[in-house]
Amino acid sequence: MMTVHFYLCSRRSLSGFLLFALFALFALLLSSPAQALTAQEEARINALLAALEQRSTLVFIRNGDAHGAAEAAQHLKLKLGRTRDRLQTAEQFIDQVASSSSISGKPYLVREPGKSEQHARDFLHELLRQIALEAVK
Repeated sequence: MMTVHFYLCSRRSLSGFLLFALFALFALLLSSPAQALTAQEEARINALLAALEQRSTLVFIRNGDAHGAAEAAQHLKLKLGRTRDRLQTAEQFIDQVASSSSISGKPYLVREPGKSEQHARDFLHELLRQIALEAVK
C-alpha cells in the first residue's frame, strides 16, 4: 500500500513540476524582446553619447553627485551594455535607461552654464533632435 501511495504522490509531483516548467518556458518566451536594437538605432545612441561627451561644461547629476560629461557618457555606455537587448529605439534608451537611476529611481539632472537645471530626459531628447537636424543639413 505504501508503494502505491508513493507512486501516486511522485506522479502528481512530477506532473506539477512539468506543468510549472512549461508555464515558465512560455512566460520566458513571451517576455523576450521581439527584436533588439537595429544598427541604425544603435548608431543614433552612439551619436547621442558622443555628443554628450563633447559637452565639456556640462554637469551631469546622478543621485545627488555631480559628474562631468565624459564620465556621464561612460556610465550611460555601461548601462546600454546591460540593457541593449530590451531596447528597440534611441528614444527608449533615453526614457528607460539614460534618464534615471536604476537603483534609486531618482531622475538624472543636467546643469549647463547660464541655464537652469533640467531633467536629463528632456536634455537628451533635445540633444538627439539636434543631432538629427545636423544629419539632415
